Amino acid sequence: METKKVLGILTSFLFTFCISSCNDDDFNPFPEGTSSLYMMNEDNGKITLGNSDVYITNEGNFKSHNFPIFDMGEKQGISDIGLPDFINMAPEVAVYPKHGYVFCSPSDVRTFDSQKKAIRENADVYRVFVESWIENKDGEKTGANVYFLLGKPIQHESNQMPAWESGIGTLEWDFSEGKSKELSVSFPSNDIEVSFIDNKSADIISYSIKNNTLCFLLNEPTYNRDHEILIRHKNVYTSVYITVKASN
Repeated sequence: METKKVLGILTSFLFTFCISSCNDDDFNPFPEGTSSLYMMNEDNGKITLGNSDVYITNEGNFKSHNFPIFDMGEKQGISDIGLPDFINMAPEVAVYPKHGYVFCSPSDVRTFDSQKKAIRENADVYRVFVESWIENKDGEKTGANVYFLLGKPIQHESNQMPAWESGIGTLEWDFSEGKSKELSVSFPSNDIEVSFIDNKSADIISYSIKNNTLCFLLNEPTYNRDHEILIRHKNVYTSVYITVKASN
């Protein structure tokens, strides 16, 4: 009986270990397109990252005049680096090995009525992972070994939102029913916000959030036209069009 118990526990352990190992194997810390760089500091070449003006100071900080820099904490690689909340946009932050960083253009970040900030769905974002320091023969830090990837804010297809300036559907007023048909768009969470570009659009179109779904309705019959709106989901936003159509 005791032998059977031990074998059962051992089998369970091996099964768990196998699942964990398989999951680890599926994780690719450095996706296709990732570049490596010996990023030397000010006194040793002042190598900037990609097409940005970000460099490493002699004090061991990332610094930029044009790009806010966000320290995302300890990470396993580029694939492990998400997005910041864009609240504290600093021009200079300390460099730490095994930390992930995000650089972006401040012009791509927008503040919504909720005071939450989000970045454009089609913006260019640098994700940076610091592997280690580079030191000279005297042990002085002269730069850092980094990996970086220039890409879009959303990395995974499962989290996609409508593409920038795309049409998300048609809103129709059904005169036979005397009411609007509903147009809905679903998201991974209910952290959703809408901003109307034109105040007239806000008078014509109303919306509600049901669970993770954004639902639009027409308030009244109106002329056929396209209405531009901004949709924020978490810390990314997009610009989309809704076509309004009167039907019988």
